[in-house]
Amino acid sequence: MGHVDFKEQKEILTLPDFVGQIEFPPLYEDAKKDVSICKNVAGVLKEVYANSSVPLESPWSSIYPKSEAQLNVKNALICHVTGFFPPPVKVSWTKNNVNVTDGSTVSRYYHNKDGTLNVFSRLSFIPEEGDIYSCSVEHKALQQPQTRTWDVEITEPSIGPSVFCGVGLALGLLGLVTGVFFIAKGNNCN
Repeated sequence: MGHVDFKEQKEILTLPDFVGQIEFPPLYEDAKKDVSICKNVAGVLKEVYANSSVPLESPWSSIYPKSEAQLNVKNALICHVTGFFPPPVKVSWTKNNVNVTDGSTVSRYYHNKDGTLNVFSRLSFIPEEGDIYSCSVEHKALQQPQTRTWDVEITEPSIGPSVFCGVGLALGLLGLVTGVFFIAKGNNCN
């Protein structure tokens, strides 16, 4: 329905025009009060849990293209990082050992059923033969970044299956014509 823009110090209503006019309480003032309460609660929780040990779960990552890669056709690489706790994780990207992280996005954290988290990072790219992309993940449970690589290997479609299909179709039609010929010839003999 709406949200508060703290930089502009106002509420932004995002309802579509067909809804009509709806009266809201002063959202910005309420949001300012709520932020203050959250900061106080966060401070208390930080003190309470400062000395407690949180079990660390290290992440596992994988890298794959959004759709089948084709040379010079825009696509996206996905780096899926899962099974980690607590947040945050840092995801960085390279193309041929050159940092390209600025062109990437990272999703919000999603919860797994076991209490761990997962996140998706996405990098738009145009595949070119020989390029090597890597996704590196940093987390406090890891002693060193976990890196996965993906290299552009486009295989041209083979002509073999098409030829095999064409020959099979031709033989099938030849058999059909031959069968019709012998049936017609058998009917003429009677």
